[in-house]
Amino acid sequence: MAHSSVALLDMPAGRAVDGFEATANTLGLMAERQGDTLRVSLRLGTVDVAGDGARTRISIASETAAQLQSLRDLLALRLSQRGLHLAWQEHAKGRPANMSLARVEGIERISPSYMRVTITGPDLGRFARGGMHFRLLFGPEGAGWPELDAGGLTQWPGGVEAWHRPVYTTRQIDRMEGDAARIVFDVFLHESGRVTEWILTAGIGEEIALTGPVGSDPPSAGWIGIVADETAVPVAVRILSEVPASQRGRAVLFVPEADDIQEIAHPEGFDVDWVVRGAGVSPVTACRTLPIPRDDRFLFFAAERAEAVSVRETLSELGFSRKEFQAAAYWTR
Repeated sequence: MAHSSVALLDMPAGRAVDGFEATANTLGLMAERQGDTLRVSLRLGTVDVAGDGARTRISIASETAAQLQSLRDLLALRLSQRGLHLAWQEHAKGRPANMSLARVEGIERISPSYMRVTITGPDLGRFARGGMHFRLLFGPEGAGWPELDAGGLTQWPGGVEAWHRPVYTTRQIDRMEGDAARIVFDVFLHESGRVTEWILTAGIGEEIALTGPVGSDPPSAGWIGIVADETAVPVAVRILSEVPASQRGRAVLFVPEADDIQEIAHPEGFDVDWVVRGAGVSPVTACRTLPIPRDDRFLFFAAERAEAVSVRETLSELGFSRKEFQAAAYWTR
C-alpha cells in the first residue's frame, strides 16, 4: 500500500497478538496469524503485529493518506481505552490528512423536512471514492480546527468529546480543477439538532470542516432490500442512484410529510414505496413484511437504535449471515 506508519507498544508480542486476534474475531475482521505475528485487514487498511525485542511492533498501511490517518487515530483510541499507549515513530504536524476545509456555496430547502447543502473545497475530490459518507465537525465555541501532534495523532481542541461529528451522505460530487470538487448533501431537520440550528443560520462562504470519507460503498447482490426512516433517506437515495440499471429489489422510505416525497432515480426492477409517518407502519414492521429471497440477497436497514437492534436480532434468527445485511442505528430515542 502507498502509505504506512509504525508504532511500538510496551507489551510482549505474544500477549499483544492474542489481544488483537481476539478483538478482530469479535468484530468479524479477517485475521491471519503465524506464531507471534498477526495481520488484521480492515476497510481502512491493514494492521501488522509482531515482536520487537521485549516490545511489540505495530505497522499500519493504507491506500490513501486519509485512510492511514483514520486508521492511526482509531487504533490509538481503542488502545487508550485499555490504558495502552502507542509510540509512533514519525514526527508529523499540520492538518490531519483525513480532514478537509470547505466553503458553503449554497443552501436550499427542498421539502418541509429536508435542506440541501452545497460545499466546495480544494481537495474534496478525494471524497469521490472510499465510502459514501463523511463527518461534519462542530467544535466548542471559539475552538480552532483539529491538528496533528508530534506523533501524528489528531488533537481536538477542548477534547474530542466536546465535538459534534454527525455523519452525512454525499448525494452528488462533481470534480473541478485539480483535486477540487463540489459536494451536495441533504440534511433532515429536527428540533434541537445542532446541525439544524447551524443550517438555518449558515451564510454563503462560511468555512466548514469535514473528515472522511467513511462507511462502505453501495451493497452488491442480486436482490437488495432497503428500509430507511427519515434520517436515512439520503443514504437510501444514494444507494438507489448507484446500483446497476438491472438491479432488482425493493425500498421502503419513511418521511414525516407527503410533501417530503421525492422524485428519485432508481432501476426499473427496483420498487420504491414511500410511507408517510402516522400511517400505522413502522420501519421494523416494514422490514419484517418484505418478500426477501432465500439467497443472493442483501438488506440495508437504518433507523432508531432500538429498531436497528430488533431487526438485527430478527434477521440473525432467520438465518441471515453477517454479510447479507446491515442494520444501522442512525439516532437514539
